[in-house]
Amino acid sequence: MLLIALSIQAQETVTVKFTAATAAGGYSPFTSVMVTDLTQGWMMTLNYPDTVLVLTSTQVGVGEWQGQDCRLGAAFPNPFAGKTCVPLELEEASEVSLQVIRVDGKVVATRDMCLARGAHDVTVCLSTPGMAFLRVATPHGSSVARLVCTGHAGADEMSVVPKDVAVGRGGNPGVFELGDLMRYEAFLTANGTTVHSTVVEQKQYNNETVTLVFPVEAPVGAIDGLFTINDEGAKVYFSKGNLQYHMNTGTWSFMEHQYDMVEYLNQDVGENYANQNIVSLFGWGTSGYDHGANCYLPWSTSSISINYYAYGSWNYNLNDSTGKADWGYNAISNGGNRVNSGWRTLTQSEWDYVFNTRGTASGIHYAKANVNGVNGVILLPDNWTTSTYTLSNTNNSAASYDSNNITAANWTNVLEANGAVFLPAAGYRSGTEVDAVDRSGYYCSASFGSGGAYTVSFNNGSLDNSPRPRGSGQSVRLVGLAAN
Repeated sequence: MLLIALSIQAQETVTVKFTAATAAGGYSPFTSVMVTDLTQGWMMTLNYPDTVLVLTSTQVGVGEWQGQDCRLGAAFPNPFAGKTCVPLELEEASEVSLQVIRVDGKVVATRDMCLARGAHDVTVCLSTPGMAFLRVATPHGSSVARLVCTGHAGADEMSVVPKDVAVGRGGNPGVFELGDLMRYEAFLTANGTTVHSTVVEQKQYNNETVTLVFPVEAPVGAIDGLFTINDEGAKVYFSKGNLQYHMNTGTWSFMEHQYDMVEYLNQDVGENYANQNIVSLFGWGTSGYDHGANCYLPWSTSSISINYYAYGSWNYNLNDSTGKADWGYNAISNGGNRVNSGWRTLTQSEWDYVFNTRGTASGIHYAKANVNGVNGVILLPDNWTTSTYTLSNTNNSAASYDSNNITAANWTNVLEANGAVFLPAAGYRSGTEVDAVDRSGYYCSASFGSGGAYTVSFNNGSLDNSPRPRGSGQSVRLVGLAAN
């Protein structure tokens, strides 16, 4: 009875909960978690949503563990309604004596047998509810597992069946001791592809939540540079160029180069872009989906702001309701070509965070520049370092475009290759007339204000984020979340 009392005192349960995140910040879904006890040599898989691991240490004191040739794992289920299974592992072939002992000391089942080296399942059936103990002994040592029966089986019985490997099954871990070196890895299966998380290896002593991180890649059609957009640390990638709509094919795409522009100064696009095949200066919310606005088509040229109310109401942002008022809802031919794939327009607060608030390795957020003969603004990713390329007049809204003159080769091979984004001064459209091309840039946000829709606007000497009429045609630069 002394040995049984020691087993109760020493037994301890550790609960490990799992969650997942992306390296870009924020929660990530996951399909399963593989758990490996590197010390004991067993593994098991937890399938979502059952991703809570309960490990029961079966240490029973120095006297019980003087021999290390046999180990009993935690019973599963436990508590149980009459029948349970206990994993047994033998370091070598041996004569084995097994006993099921009630808490009052009565032995209700025994088995004496020779067992091979390796893993075995011990099935125990108890005829009446109550606490009992399974004890296994070899000539070199013994081990004890606690059993809690809540139901009835036909009789007090015990059987032993060998198995090939010591693997936890259906939520049943193998033998565990406090301080075992554990290995955790999550998996995410989507679109027929399985992605592995980073691996966490640690000695497990305490209850805790383990976060497993999935590596991220830039989505198709994105510049490979991460930008933080809020205090919670969410990060996005910018698309490879401004958005454009092709009238003849009814398709959307990103421009081939970041410095590309379609409309030109003093151009008359004609009503509903009758004089031009490609549209790149859009009224607010002209995604092409009939979300409730009078003007929802990408070629709409009306200058009346009320016609561009998202979802038919003045007080909706583009990302509200169904999200269909946002251009990013569309399938973009060189951006993955799937509807609602994660591309979207930044909100006013997110634009402001990118330009003015986020922390960066270099301290630089943006710089005015002329790239390949085109005026505009460069945005530098979070990890940008000053040694990559020297820029002048950085973070200066009053700077002029000629602060930085960058060749196409330097842009492509150095700045863009290291995640830099360029917003060209593509002008704006008022009704059917295009103005300010290569002088000013106007970029839509997903947010409205009292004076219209918030817009990032800049010219040779200023940069701000203020409302403009919703009917004004402006550039659209989409962002995408990191893809798993």
